[in-house]
Amino acid sequence: MQIDQRPHRGGGTVTCRNQQVNLFLEAFYLNGDPQLHSLNLSACCEKQVDFHSEKRYNNVMANFDELFKHVTGKFPYALAALVLKTHAVEVGDPLNTEHITVRRHHSDMTFHIQLPDEKAILHIEAQTDDSRHRPMPLRMLAYSSVLALEHEKNVYSTVLYFRPPAGQRDTGIYEYGHPERGGGWFTYNVIRMYELEGEAFLDPEALGLLPFTALMKPPSDLTAEAWIERCVQTTQQASVDKQTRGTLLFALSLFGSLVHPPELFQNPITEALMQESPFYEHVLQQGKAEGIAQGKAEGIAQGKAEGIAQGKAEGIAQGARQMSIENTLLILTERFPNADVPTVKPRLEAIEDINRLRQLNRDALIAKSFHAFREALEA
Repeated sequence: MQIDQRPHRGGGTVTCRNQQVNLFLEAFYLNGDPQLHSLNLSACCEKQVDFHSEKRYNNVMANFDELFKHVTGKFPYALAALVLKTHAVEVGDPLNTEHITVRRHHSDMTFHIQLPDEKAILHIEAQTDDSRHRPMPLRMLAYSSVLALEHEKNVYSTVLYFRPPAGQRDTGIYEYGHPERGGGWFTYNVIRMYELEGEAFLDPEALGLLPFTALMKPPSDLTAEAWIERCVQTTQQASVDKQTRGTLLFALSLFGSLVHPPELFQNPITEALMQESPFYEHVLQQGKAEGIAQGKAEGIAQGKAEGIAQGKAEGIAQGARQMSIENTLLILTERFPNADVPTVKPRLEAIEDINRLRQLNRDALIAKSFHAFREALEA
């Protein structure tokens, strides 16, 4: 049995050498449930690990994932044309696949698409690093298979790798089998953004690609700083409203900081424009909201245990402080990976004033260097 071999569109090429071999593979049947529509891939395709061992990594990547889904969902065409290698595509609304996707950082996007010869599903997975628990080919097979079963359409899958060395060993192929036992062969597109020639994609009309141009290779005659300046200038020229331009610039800065020093994206004009973005304020307030939620839970538990109302208030305040400190350290670690971030933790923990901690959270986001943040901390 063969299913739609179209290598130029990526994923969706599956060849079974035995009619009895199930597309999902035995590896995905955690509980041996043959009802594929109810298969819980979160328990199958990613190793179930303790939540606390993942918390730091998940928190660091949350902002990247949210921005990727927002930009890709709002401006999908340019990215779709890139991964499908054709401009002859119409992209519909994103699909809600939360109930069928595997445990991940929710950085994938799926769309209904119309190609000249068929209606299909486009699946794009974004990776800042190599898959941490299961091989990416196995995960991509799982995604594609479930989507194909859910919608009964061909699925074209692509994985985007944002920074080196991620994806260097990903061939875009999953295969297994034996001549007498049967087996399977599956392919998908692999795009390493950092290997693309950026000049070809620096177009103010290609809104869905602008936030990723800083990840791409600059022209040979440009320094990294000059290339970033061109990416920023081109993004500023986009014909969009202030909030959207601010979001595109914020995404350009956030994604670009994966491969470039964060200070290359910092100048007063750019920062002023970024502040027009609702995501900018969202990042600043995220720690506050999470801290209050955690504080309430801790406060209620403590209040019940001790039988006093004071426990709740103290729990809320303590939770908010802890979350604000943690978020500040996470932002510093991501923005200044070579800095000795742990050295400021004792100083942050000694601060009782939650408003002061929230201000330092903002300082961590906009500081031009780790030294500049330390000066703000000691002020």
